[in-house]
Amino acid sequence: MKKLLIGLSLFFLSLTVQAQVESYWRIYPKLGFTLAKFPNDKFYSGDKAVSEYTARYKQGMTGGVEVAYEHGVATFMAGLMYANRGTKYNDYTYEDAGTIEKVTGIQYTLHYLEIPLMTGYEILEGLKIKAGIQPGFLLKAKFMQSKIISEKQKGGQTTIAMTEETDRDASDMFKKFDFSIPVGISYEFSNVVIDARYVFGVTENSDLIKARNGGFTFTVGYGFDL
Repeated sequence: MKKLLIGLSLFFLSLTVQAQVESYWRIYPKLGFTLAKFPNDKFYSGDKAVSEYTARYKQGMTGGVEVAYEHGVATFMAGLMYANRGTKYNDYTYEDAGTIEKVTGIQYTLHYLEIPLMTGYEILEGLKIKAGIQPGFLLKAKFMQSKIISEKQKGGQTTIAMTEETDRDASDMFKKFDFSIPVGISYEFSNVVIDARYVFGVTENSDLIKARNGGFTFTVGYGFDL
């Protein structure tokens, strides 16, 4: 009987503590930008010594909505976000005895519908660390680059022989489903939340490139209580 009374006392004490913890639902429309690239990706065109293309960050945009359940210092979030991913590559110049070929603006732009599912923990008032999983669904992909080929003339002069602007659909190069792990930090004051995350790609986004998505996402949102 004594053990039963102690157990019941602890149970009702836990209910009292839970009742004192503030819980609420909140919806956050968000808008921001991405800095994305294919981490550690590079490829070669022609002579490896002079035409190494290394992945670099490219800027894009993101926006959408997240719903959060706040329970004390813990947060559980689910969202529906549009985001630009992709990568840029360094400019490339190839020169031989008769021509100079310059390629600039090499980039892939990937458009995703993403579903971030995250948990958060408040380490200081308004300051939270977050981590979770993020399925993504490819909507469209594009490839862009500019090429100028010049012919060498006597006296060291050059004449432009050809210019080419490429802006084409590349959706068939990339997989329709992507899976990544977002981790980040946010700060909220007066219902305004500033959020920064890094996305670690888990799955390869293409059978041809053999790369993964990665990069930063920065957003600003405003919370409305539900």
